Amino acid sequence: MRPSVRRLQEMYADQVDFDILNVDHLSTRDLAIQYQVSAIPLVILLDADGNVVQRMEGYHTEEELIAAVERLLQSQ
Repeated sequence: MRPSVRRLQEMYADQVDFDILNVDHLSTRDLAIQYQVSAIPLVILLDADGNVVQRMEGYHTEEELIAAVERLLQSQ
């Protein structure tokens, strides 16, 4: 799924901030706890205020990811 996320990052670079975290690194462990990461891959969409809008656990197609980002942008 990471290549798909990278493509989305390029597509929406001027509209969306993307942070890709490795939960095995100590530097991101606090975020993993904060967002209750229990499955990998996991995509969490946040609104402009940092509120969780959608959690997408497991594998998702690029089309599903695009649709989720589009819904997020429309809700802003």
